[in-house]
Amino acid sequence: MNSQMIAGETGSRTVQEVAQRHPSLVTLGRLGWVAKGVVYGLVGVLAVQIALQGDSGERASGGEQEASQLGAVTEIADSTFGGPLLYVIGIGLLLYAAWRLVSVFLPAENSAKAWATRVGYGVSAAVYAVLGWTAIAIARRGSSAGTESEDAKVEQLTRDLMENSAGRWLVGAIGAAIVGIAIFFAIRGITASFRDELEPRGVGPIRHESIVTLGRVGWIGRAVATGLVGWLLIRAAVKFDPEEAKGIDGALRDAAGSGLGAVLVGCAAIALILYGVFCIVSAPRQRLKSAD
Repeated sequence: MNSQMIAGETGSRTVQEVAQRHPSLVTLGRLGWVAKGVVYGLVGVLAVQIALQGDSGERASGGEQEASQLGAVTEIADSTFGGPLLYVIGIGLLLYAAWRLVSVFLPAENSAKAWATRVGYGVSAAVYAVLGWTAIAIARRGSSAGTESEDAKVEQLTRDLMENSAGRWLVGAIGAAIVGIAIFFAIRGITASFRDELEPRGVGPIRHESIVTLGRVGWIGRAVATGLVGWLLIRAAVKFDPEEAKGIDGALRDAAGSGLGAVLVGCAAIALILYGVFCIVSAPRQRLKSAD
């Protein structure tokens, strides 16, 4: 037995011990999965509207929310019980971020794959921590007015980068990296490699394989949405035009400009809804896992 296998087994035992000694940590993390599911479900619902309208790249404006995680948060803010719901969702997202952050520091193999996974967990923790804090900030001020859209943020960041001498190449590299992440998401969905993050038995009437199927479809939907964002960043770099860069909402609207594109966006939207459902129904089965 080589040293990496020994390290992996030792790490697995350590993770199990942490979960057993701190069951409340696991419970709180699972609540975070529910909050994440609600957000993605809303993103999917908003994306369905884009597919039906067949928007040819027009940004969300007026009372129309953008199909993004931030758009989902502002959609909640504008609902009847938006304030209390935002606090719940915001705290839930912070719990999910903490769940991912704990995974970063759990013992794991000292391999390139493990370190790449750690980086992924760290980025995920940062993204959901910012989103959770944004949700709480919007709840505190009682309105989503003045919240800058994701599309605007992406375009401004791209513009700032392109003002530097190597900015154009950096934007293209970021776009290529995001496309790479999309490919990873697709592979994760096709192979169902997330299966080992789920307890084979758990509460609820839904069969384990049905949950896995939801996850497969959901991860592929995330791959499509993420890949479109990466492609538009690459296009922005090639054309040297920051206005070509868009977030998830703008990318979906750009793709929905044609009949075939609208079908693709519709399929991705449904898949994102199913990913949200997957996060919610799999929450009781999610287990703490190191970056092995």
